[in-house]
Amino acid sequence: MSDDTVKTMNSLQKARENKVVKSSEMVQKGKFYLSLMESKALNYLVSKIKPGDDINTEYCFNCNEFQSIIHRSIVSEKNSYTNTKSTLQSISDKGWWIRLEDGKEAYVHWLNVIHLDPGTGDVIIKFHEDMFPYLYNLSTGDKKYYIAPRLEETSLMTHKYSPRIYELIRTYLNKKEWTFELGTGTDNDFQMMICDWKSDEKKKGKNFASIPKNWANFPIFERDVLAPAQEEINKYTDLKIKYIPIREDRYGKRYRKPVQIKFCILRKTEGELKDTKIILDDEYSVYQDAIKEKEKGPHQMTFEELESEKFFEEDRKKREEEQKEKDTLREKEKQDVIDKSVCPMVMELLYDVLEIDEIMNIFFEASKHIMPGQVKYDKRDAWCYDYVMHYYQYIKETPEDTKTTLYKRLLTSVIHDYDDFASQITQWNKVRSNV
Repeated sequence: MSDDTVKTMNSLQKARENKVVKSSEMVQKGKFYLSLMESKALNYLVSKIKPGDDINTEYCFNCNEFQSIIHRSIVSEKNSYTNTKSTLQSISDKGWWIRLEDGKEAYVHWLNVIHLDPGTGDVIIKFHEDMFPYLYNLSTGDKKYYIAPRLEETSLMTHKYSPRIYELIRTYLNKKEWTFELGTGTDNDFQMMICDWKSDEKKKGKNFASIPKNWANFPIFERDVLAPAQEEINKYTDLKIKYIPIREDRYGKRYRKPVQIKFCILRKTEGELKDTKIILDDEYSVYQDAIKEKEKGPHQMTFEELESEKFFEEDRKKREEEQKEKDTLREKEKQDVIDKSVCPMVMELLYDVLEIDEIMNIFFEASKHIMPGQVKYDKRDAWCYDYVMHYYQYIKETPEDTKTTLYKRLLTSVIHDYDDFASQITQWNKVRSNV
């Protein structure tokens, strides 16, 4: 390899390991709108900040390294310069709001200086003075609440909300677990904290939470946001997380759909960190191989290669769109069945694992255990949900004991009530015991 190639690969390795230090306040309370690429680009810029820097420090980097980090691919020098220029301008144009401790709101800008050299591809940037309390002197001030993940932990993520959720969860790492609200519109509403905040064109100076409408359907929110984020965080970062949907609010009131979500947060063990390092190195090695190939000279693709690559890419996108449409239709059908059912909570609990008639049989068998006057009629479904969940959870935890089918085992447990669950006092009883 030439000296230039070695220098490029070493520079990339160093950039990967830089820390992205941000104040917890900005992560938790900042209301901004960035695409996935802009989020990665901003993290790259923030990773340039070193201890001892101040708001007047200028940062220099090259377009090629910048693009390789946020896109993980080799691009022509012309495209690299053009793409960098466009990305930095977009970030600079997007101000954001944050609520201060005294209750006031501040409109904050990301960048103050952007200079590009079209000849060398070198870039000089300087952060706006508004950013000082959120990016500088975070480890020396009175309030030492900040996050400092490595750049490589988010630069490999491919889902829009994964970096945002990772940074947010990381601010609660010392708690080991944290519960957010869902769909309440409060400052602790998880969806409000991770969504895009856009300017209201009708009301100047106002911004609003641009929450996708289908997030109201929890299975879709889980499929499109939670599950991909959990997978990428557990794969690429130094944390392992697990989310638990909760159908009960903080006052103890039960709901059909999740109204809270709890995250369990742990640091990975030394062995797990080594495995994560291997994954990171393997994925970045693809780009490093591309750097070596670039040194050998361009490969002229044949017409057949171009057509084949184009065909498979179009076919992949088509299949992804078709699958997404099928999933959306399936979720709509599921929700329709749940909404029309006499036992929506029990139906939603078992819809994905049992047939509808099997679910109805289990509900009717469970309802036989309700004593006259024990539960209000409109609370029967909620009572049966808790009753069925008690045995369903146990069956899921002991799959080795299932000798027939899930349905038969669950139905038998519901009929015989082996744990005498029906006699226990629940929140759905008309009269509660004072004992």
